[in-house]
Amino acid sequence: MILKTYLVDMLRTMLDDKDMEIRRHAMSTLNSAAHNKPELIHGQLGQLMPYVMKESVIKPELVREVQMGPFKHTVDDGLEVRKAAYETLYALMETAFSRISIIDLYDRIIAGLRDDNDIRGLCNLMVSKLVLIDPEETARRLDAIAEAFRATLSTKLKESAVKQEIEKQEEANKSVLRVTLLLGDKLKSALNTTGSGAQNQVWTSYWEWVHKDSNFQSQIKNLREESKELSGGGSS
Repeated sequence: MILKTYLVDMLRTMLDDKDMEIRRHAMSTLNSAAHNKPELIHGQLGQLMPYVMKESVIKPELVREVQMGPFKHTVDDGLEVRKAAYETLYALMETAFSRISIIDLYDRIIAGLRDDNDIRGLCNLMVSKLVLIDPEETARRLDAIAEAFRATLSTKLKESAVKQEIEKQEEANKSVLRVTLLLGDKLKSALNTTGSGAQNQVWTSYWEWVHKDSNFQSQIKNLREESKELSGGGSS
């Protein structure tokens, strides 16, 4: 196939371009291929992964402050390319998992759990899948996950926060709590049988904090009820 012959070389050239917009388009193309035609890139994935990993890293030189009236806002010019990189990682995890280094992948996921809200949401989804696909590596990452989750749940909005900001934070908290409960449920027996629980002191502390903090109790209760309803619906 002609496309298969030239696609990887074309993507490598574009992903190496100095123009950020060209790199974003290239990453979107790679993401599309990973979703719809993975066989076009599987053989040369080793050549493409370094570009994806590189673009998933926050570049401080692209982050700037902009004055808008009396307020200062942080603008990250690299965010869209980074989002595209994480979307590509998610697609590759679905269609080429055996060809990806789980250690490198999880490193980027852990970093993404502290990134922009959209990236955090995507990384939460990836953790939800990885706890089923690779529970052992997920168990090894529990402390790092717990630290990132606690940071999200501890976010304090300004008194001047608008409705949209409040709703976004509430949704972020709900996403984190949902994955927290999933991890606790799926890894409980594994941690007990392997003795890893003693090593995951950060996770244990986080788990106890979440369940004791009154701010999260109603949300946790609702999420558990939702889970029971889904389980009951699946068994009927």
